[in-house]
Amino acid sequence: MIAQKSDLIIRRHERTDFMYKSMDEIQKEYDGQWVFMINCTQKKNGTILGGEVVLNSESRAKVVRNMREADNGDSLTFIGYVGNAPKGVAFL
Repeated sequence: MIAQKSDLIIRRHERTDFMYKSMDEIQKEYDGQWVFMINCTQKKNGTILGGEVVLNSESRAKVVRNMREADNGDSLTFIGYVGNAPKGVAFL
């Protein structure tokens, strides 16, 4: 089930509804947005290889506010900005 809240898209968790995507696929599809991912895979050094995007928005605050609802419990999760940072914005 997919429910929209303004420009934030929440994909309610039902295991069969999500598709694993590589970070290359995610970067192409969600460029310029914040994403929250579940069921992530990573390299030994911690680099995220991919996962299932369950929240996305241009607004970080909107993604953060809805993370608990979209969390998958015991899976590796990731929140981050996809693409190059907008001019004048820096990330720590």
